[in-house]
Amino acid sequence: MSESLTGKRVLFIAPMFFGYEKLIKGELEQLGAVVDYFSDRPGADFLTKALIRVDRRFLARKIERYYGDIIEQARGRDYDLVLIIRAEAVSGNILDRLRSLHSRARFVLYLWDSMHYNPNARKVLGKFDAVLSFDRADVDANPQIQFLPLFYGRDFERAASWTGSFKYDACFIGTIHTDRYKVLEQVIDQLERDGMRVFVYCYYPSRTLFRLRSLFDGGFRRFARKYVNFKGIPLSEVVDRIAESRAVIDVNRPGQLGLTMRTIEAIGAQRLLVTTNEDIVNYDVYSKKGVCLIDRTAPKVDKEFLDIEGVPHAESVRVGLSARNWVVRVIGT
Repeated sequence: MSESLTGKRVLFIAPMFFGYEKLIKGELEQLGAVVDYFSDRPGADFLTKALIRVDRRFLARKIERYYGDIIEQARGRDYDLVLIIRAEAVSGNILDRLRSLHSRARFVLYLWDSMHYNPNARKVLGKFDAVLSFDRADVDANPQIQFLPLFYGRDFERAASWTGSFKYDACFIGTIHTDRYKVLEQVIDQLERDGMRVFVYCYYPSRTLFRLRSLFDGGFRRFARKYVNFKGIPLSEVVDRIAESRAVIDVNRPGQLGLTMRTIEAIGAQRLLVTTNEDIVNYDVYSKKGVCLIDRTAPKVDKEFLDIEGVPHAESVRVGLSARNWVVRVIGT
């Protein structure tokens, strides 16, 4: 497909996730496409998300009805591209129905989670003309999957050109899951003992699950009193806090190789990066000038790293990770 999408129609199905779906839609439209966007799930409530994640069969009828409505709305629109992110809920049958109505469209899947956390994706890989993933392990294990890291949005250009003084030495903004709070707590405590200023915004998606976890995990309960919020932080505020910080802290899921969105945004913002992701050494973005790799079992940030001056990341590498270049790569597969 040409880099220009002028006059092309795109069916875009993706999770509603901190506005990233709007960012992708905007880039597609900037390239000239007419985009019809739909959420990938029949509901945004916690129970719907949880049941789909545990086993989509719990909501199979609801999902089929939801996607049936999408199919009817899309009937006769003659799409050139069907782009789906994650494919956590969609079934092979639904994709077959879409294909029968839009036979000339190119079907592309992008995975921004490891398939370990999204087993439904394995079941539908063969329904797509192209599949891309941010996770190197999934790419290595599946010859039909192409490797494509995540992206940063245009707003982070504002952080990259920031000329003000730094308010924080480091910041963490993200969802709390798995062992993330345990690693993060150690990093925050160490930095604050060293006299560093740290901005922390931890999001938790469910008050019910939060109460259960707090009941059985005293360490989480202690951490949550200080740092956990139940409201997501707008992307514009994420950019502001990163702009005001020397470094961005990233704690990946255990065993996850793909670089998180926050990692890519740190590079897009030209900020120092502190990360637990060992696989970062295999990326062009890695340099000791810009990246501090820490051990998640005993995290320690060298104070000297946060004193590094100058531009931490090569501009050619940074620009290559922009949302525009991500979209161009996706539509070019």
